[in-house]
Amino acid sequence: MMKSEGFMKPNTIRILLSCSFIGLAHTNNPIALESDTDQRVSWSSDGGSTMNIVGESRILEMNTNVIVTKGSLEIRGAKAIFEYQASSNELTKITVHGTPVQYKQQLDQNGAIVNGTSNTLLFYTNDKDETVLELLENASIESPDSTISCSAIVYIAEQDLIKEAVGPCAGALTSISN
Repeated sequence: MMKSEGFMKPNTIRILLSCSFIGLAHTNNPIALESDTDQRVSWSSDGGSTMNIVGESRILEMNTNVIVTKGSLEIRGAKAIFEYQASSNELTKITVHGTPVQYKQQLDQNGAIVNGTSNTLLFYTNDKDETVLELLENASIESPDSTISCSAIVYIAEQDLIKEAVGPCAGALTSISN
């Protein structure tokens, strides 16, 4: 995991704790469109591509205006690297680079959208079968109830949960009604 250097300011710690609290309130209630998890990953690009086998991995690299989608999830960047397990052809991770990479996804049937940007984005499924987005370098996430910008953010899409954030960070939360 990523390590933060130095100490966070008290306001940053309060923001992160508030974001974590809001995320924890949603832990048992899936937020992202349930149908997104059943969709296939598809992609397009305006440039060329190369494929190589490296060890146990099949590596597909695509260039120029790459768009990766899975249901309502959409990632746009300049270059993407797809990693597949060579023996099963199972997609294990996608790394997208750009200035910036742009991420958006519909959270629910009401049309709520989450948007994110960063210089690099890692997209994969963890051992709990959750969609993980790691936004690295100049990371920001904006959802209907919060906004946060940090050096790096680990985001769980199904829960609209910022699991980890590396500072310095700044953000805002909408008020929580009783």
